[in-house]
Amino acid sequence: MPLPLTHPAVIKETLKGISFCILIFGAVVAFPLLGIFALLLLPLPVLFYRLKVGRNCGLAIVTVSFLILLLMTRGLAFDILYFGSLLMTGLFLGECLERHLDIQKTIGYTTALVTGSAFAAFFLYTLTQGQGMEAILTEYLGTYFKMTAEVYSEMGIEQGQIEQLNSAFMVILPGMFLISYISTIWLNILIIRNMLKKRGVELKSIDCLNRYRAPELLVWAVIGLGLALMLPVQPLKIIGINCMIVLMLVYFFQGIAVVSFYFQKKGTPMAFKVFCYSLIALQVYVLILVIGLGFFDNWINFRKINTAA
Repeated sequence: MPLPLTHPAVIKETLKGISFCILIFGAVVAFPLLGIFALLLLPLPVLFYRLKVGRNCGLAIVTVSFLILLLMTRGLAFDILYFGSLLMTGLFLGECLERHLDIQKTIGYTTALVTGSAFAAFFLYTLTQGQGMEAILTEYLGTYFKMTAEVYSEMGIEQGQIEQLNSAFMVILPGMFLISYISTIWLNILIIRNMLKKRGVELKSIDCLNRYRAPELLVWAVIGLGLALMLPVQPLKIIGINCMIVLMLVYFFQGIAVVSFYFQKKGTPMAFKVFCYSLIALQVYVLILVIGLGFFDNWINFRKINTAA
């Protein structure tokens, strides 16, 4: 039976979770550039203590941390909604992992629940501001484009090229946001898996990620989207390219699972693994190769999964 929230041990663990969240907030504020990487770990304290102590502890960490964040920023702001979404991500991930859902359902449900909650919160935020969603987004993106324009100008990029870059960014913004968010979920799952393993706890649903395979149906989605991109219909192209960006991330996960599978099978030294993963992260050609590896794994079955060895 779970301990009540007022139990001294639960209070202690809850305060630890809140402290870690505040520490990450502080890193983001104190070191804006490096803080972006710290922000990726914001779901982790909530997720860890949600699994360790229970749902009430996770909810308390999310609620108190969010309120402290509001006090630190002295009011509600658009960015705060994203921070709140990351806190909720840890909570929903904990719910899915505790139910031993597979990795696809865990990521899919978490993404749907958090984006749905964020959209509802954004709608309520517009009511408090007396502005529509479009006006707030336009203002926010205008500030972002102004900042990036200054950086691009310092790099010697001409104004015409800056406008082209901004236009291209607007087209792929939904897809880029989703792959950024899903990558954050994946990163936190990898970290929590290792943390639990060190404590002797194994979750079967995330224990064998190097055997991950995307649903075969997605191959047809890629083919269909590829055909849609060739049609002279602009809205269809925008939808197609954003969906294609997300699917490429899915096949990247499958490709990196193939790489990880053979590293484990061959007992590859850690130093060589680090070198290869760094190469994948830094070299776009190697990254594309890994995506291709994941895509063609559906036909070639590099790991011989579900076949007689």
